[in-house]
Amino acid sequence: MQLGGRRDAAQRPYAVPADAAFRLDVAATVLALAAAAVLVQALSLIGALAVLDAGFTRQTLVVDELPKLTKLLLKFDVGGEQTVGAWLSSVMLMLCALVLLYIGAMERQRGASYARHWLGLSVIFVGLSMDKAVGLHEMTINPLREMFGTSGFFLYAWVIPATGFVALVGLAYLGFLRHLEPAFRVLFVLAGALFVGGALGFEMVEGELVDFYARHLLIYEAAMHLEDALESAGELLFLYGLLLYARRHERDLIIRLR
Repeated sequence: MQLGGRRDAAQRPYAVPADAAFRLDVAATVLALAAAAVLVQALSLIGALAVLDAGFTRQTLVVDELPKLTKLLLKFDVGGEQTVGAWLSSVMLMLCALVLLYIGAMERQRGASYARHWLGLSVIFVGLSMDKAVGLHEMTINPLREMFGTSGFFLYAWVIPATGFVALVGLAYLGFLRHLEPAFRVLFVLAGALFVGGALGFEMVEGELVDFYARHLLIYEAAMHLEDALESAGELLFLYGLLLYARRHERDLIIRLR
């Protein structure tokens, strides 16, 4: 079965006139976002190398002592908060939330069994977008670390409730995944594995190797940028799959997908 197949016209509850629609090319949109993510990654890595070359680390950084160009590059830091890197990731997560909301509304309109699951994912992705923008999970690290006395893989203690949440969502969505066409199921599972592997997996490894990273700063920066690259790849792949799924309803969309 092909991705993005169309429903018969008789099954569509209504149709939007062709001249009333704004056409959105799915592949071009995702490629543009991917290009932006790669550019931000490159600028962030160059900035990190410039900081190391200036004799600083992330822990000892004194921004006022850096050259103007290095200060500008730090605005793209994928590991920082309130940076272009964090903003771009937040935007991609919010785009996923909006497409999920649209799919959920359409599925609910035609009485599909799992409409609420699409809507539930939309809420989750709004939360992820907010967290990425302002770093809410960072605020929980010290209180949770003190509460549980964590170290090693759980040094960044926010991964404990996050892992439990991921497990619960995974269990709750097993039926949802089974009902999807195989191609979409593979796309969504792979996207989730990339995102969770970057966000949780690398964070846990970083906690275990914190002393090693302190002695090998270049490896630390490479690992941190790889972590963000996996997250971005997961976000983009998921968005691509969602847009393909939404394209089934292109005659119902004011914004047409092609």
